[in-house]
Amino acid sequence: MPYISMKKRYQIAMHILCWLIFGSWIFYFQSNRGLTFVKGFDVTIGLTFQLMIFYFNWYVLIPKYLARNRILMYLAIMLTTLAVVALVRSPLDFYIFRELNPTMETLYSSEKLVQYMLGSLVTIFISSALKITGNYIRNERLNKELENQKLMAELGYLKSQVNPHFLFNTLNNIYSLAYKQSPETPDAIMKLSLLMRYMLYESNDNLVCLQKEVDHLHNFIDLQKLRLREQTSIKFDISGNLEGKQIAPMMLMTLVENAFKHGLVSKNEIGIIFNLNVQESFLSFSTVNNISTHKKREYGGIGLENLKRRLNLLYPNRHKLSLEEKEGAFYATLTIYYQNPNPEKL
Repeated sequence: MPYISMKKRYQIAMHILCWLIFGSWIFYFQSNRGLTFVKGFDVTIGLTFQLMIFYFNWYVLIPKYLARNRILMYLAIMLTTLAVVALVRSPLDFYIFRELNPTMETLYSSEKLVQYMLGSLVTIFISSALKITGNYIRNERLNKELENQKLMAELGYLKSQVNPHFLFNTLNNIYSLAYKQSPETPDAIMKLSLLMRYMLYESNDNLVCLQKEVDHLHNFIDLQKLRLREQTSIKFDISGNLEGKQIAPMMLMTLVENAFKHGLVSKNEIGIIFNLNVQESFLSFSTVNNISTHKKREYGGIGLENLKRRLNLLYPNRHKLSLEEKEGAFYATLTIYYQNPNPEKL
């Protein structure tokens, strides 16, 4: 016996229930007009024909013709079905239910033929409306699921780009320490271990605690300080309450990496400044760093483009990213709203 899913069983049960309600209403209506055995048999025959027409249209005509845009063929078969049903039911009225139709003098009455065809047409219309509406809802749900799967796949791909990009830069830093035989190399490796632990095991969820993300940034900055020592001034100021706040993992890291990547110049007047401002409805993270005056740098590589795409996917209409270069410094500000903000703010 073939397996029937719960969803299919539910659909079958709903169809049976609807037909039982419809049939009960017809019998109740007829009982008020004096229901006899013959009349009850007549109603049963009529319901049987309507049921056959309903599901013939549901399972055959719509999927094989209407759904494939074979409109003319659909109309032709539908009209033929209406005519056949009328031609079959008319003799039943004449021979079997003659006493219910005393005015019917011929086998095929034009009035009765039209009546049967119109009744069948109404059934086909209801069947088509329900089927098309159900298909539309099902397709919309499927499209939404496919879209969500596509977004999740894209987010997974973007996140997989973050890790190698970050790891590549950090390994370069550790290589520099090892090449110089620095005694701080083991500490750098330990910092990298903590960073990788967070990236591999603690950032798999869509959202993480903001405090964990900040701790991750501190570890990364400490790792950079091991390499830079006193050459660069680095500040990280935090204001507001981090408790209870969440953020997509690795969202702020791109701006931090970018600041270290492009902010290490020989004459460092500003240094590198990070500022995190946490409010009840939003958080704002800004970076400031010097840039080289010898050659123009492009701030639109894989890191920032990746960040922009992730923001569009995870915080649609709930973020603002500002990138600006002026007077030998690069300014980046990312604002993330916990709820949809006033459009004028964006």
